[in-house]
Amino acid sequence: MIGLLKISHVQESRHLFALVQGGKALVGALLGLGFVLVIGRPDLLEGLAILGLIAPLLLVPAAWTKLNLAALEQAALALFAILIGYLVSLTGGLQSPLLVWLVLVPAEAALAGGRRAVTEAGIGAAIVLVALALLDATGNLPLSRLPEPKGLVAAVSILAALVQAGLIAAAAQEKKRAADRAAEEGLAMYQLLADNAVDLITRHAPDGRIRFASPAAHALLGQAPSELEGQMLSALAHPDDAPLLETAFLESAYFNRESAAEIRLRRGGGHHVWSEIRCRPVGPRPKGQPAEIVAVTRDISERKEQERALIEARDAAMSASRAKSTFLANMSHELRTPLNAIIGFSELMTREIFGPLGNGRYQEYAKLIHDSGGHLLDLINGVLDMSKIEAGKFELYEEIFELEDIVSSSLRFVRLAAERAGVELTSEIARETTQIFADRRAIKQILVNLLSNGIKFTPKGGEVRLSTRLMEKGVEIKVADTGIGISKADLERLGKPFEQAEGAMTRGKEGTGLGLALVKSLAAMHGGEAVLESMLGSGTIVTLRLPYAAVGADGSHVKAEAKILPFRGAA
Repeated sequence: MIGLLKISHVQESRHLFALVQGGKALVGALLGLGFVLVIGRPDLLEGLAILGLIAPLLLVPAAWTKLNLAALEQAALALFAILIGYLVSLTGGLQSPLLVWLVLVPAEAALAGGRRAVTEAGIGAAIVLVALALLDATGNLPLSRLPEPKGLVAAVSILAALVQAGLIAAAAQEKKRAADRAAEEGLAMYQLLADNAVDLITRHAPDGRIRFASPAAHALLGQAPSELEGQMLSALAHPDDAPLLETAFLESAYFNRESAAEIRLRRGGGHHVWSEIRCRPVGPRPKGQPAEIVAVTRDISERKEQERALIEARDAAMSASRAKSTFLANMSHELRTPLNAIIGFSELMTREIFGPLGNGRYQEYAKLIHDSGGHLLDLINGVLDMSKIEAGKFELYEEIFELEDIVSSSLRFVRLAAERAGVELTSEIARETTQIFADRRAIKQILVNLLSNGIKFTPKGGEVRLSTRLMEKGVEIKVADTGIGISKADLERLGKPFEQAEGAMTRGKEGTGLGLALVKSLAAMHGGEAVLESMLGSGTIVTLRLPYAAVGADGSHVKAEAKILPFRGAA
């Protein structure tokens, strides 16, 4: 809307410029015609003067081009002043009846611009007058061919000047009316915006008193705009928020910058409503004096309610997390104690330390008790480790150690399960990765989890292979199997706590779904990643990349250029 008003005003100004130039050209054409009829055929100098009189006609089409209007107006004024000086020099100098036309130069400048344009045009006319006086005094002016009587010629000249002055006056009046219309339309537009704005718009004196308030005051504060005028908005603010509002006003009024504050404002009923107020200084101000302020105030009660709900939900989640951690800690103590006894005594019975058990089935049952207890203890440890990682309480103790020892230990740990499943275990440790810098216990837990998963989902006659290699900036450990593979849909879920692949071949497999989640989390805590690649029926490859685990040939840790922030929570 503002852009349309500006375009309309520019078009109106171009129209008036074209009208004045066209009028000047018409008057000039009539004067030229009269000269030819009265005097006769003009000489070269007089012909140039007649062409100059009708030259403003060329500026009429130029007014409707993309040329800058201000530049066109300045060019027209300069040409007009030069033309008048030239005509006066041909028609008697200071005695010329056309001398009166010089007063039209500043008059036309008043139409084109402001005080500066009028001053410059007046100075230009004065320069022309002084030049004519010098030429006249030195006798360098040509003889005038104007006819007698001089009074009649002067009357015609004055009449032409009056016509031109009338055109300028009419154009000036029309320009004023156009400016008044634009101002009224702009005022109406701003009033329309203020009246229909949902946000409260207020104008404040430098001391903060309200000078204007939009109708939105009814909805936001329950008061009429007239009731707010003269009040301090801080008087409506909650006592705890009033200093924030005063600070925002001071920043805008004295430091000439935008400011904002979130405050509670009192409604008509007495309760407070959360509001966001944005302030900005208005217009020019005397040096050292505070500025007036325009403020836009918006009801943010709904947003504040959402923030409160989010905070309460966060607090509830933190409370639940603390309760879970407490429960798991208690469960750790309560379950591990009897489990250790069950595992220890069942192992004694299996080995028949204190003598034979008698019936052979007792030994078989004791072994089942021992294996089941060990499996349950592993599950409990996995849940507790995942809980620690999610709470950010799992600490790494990184050191340089022999990776080959950890690989051998992990393979021994799962070898019995592999033999029972008929799965072959193989490994290949690159010479450059025999030592790494990492947490020994975490790496072993990662390898055992990956190897166990590979064995669990690889059919009889298959293979699980563990290999390592040195990357450009770290160590890569890869565990590949020839098992049943994982579908694309399951790949997107695996790695999250308690998520397991779905399928007829996996439903009977034991596990909590924490193995891969622990692997990914522990890899992330080392600043690395665990990447899972698989296709259904084509096996699975898990690649563990540890960019900060490399150890040099001299046995020292290869320092990384960048340091990864400590990992918090499961991947």
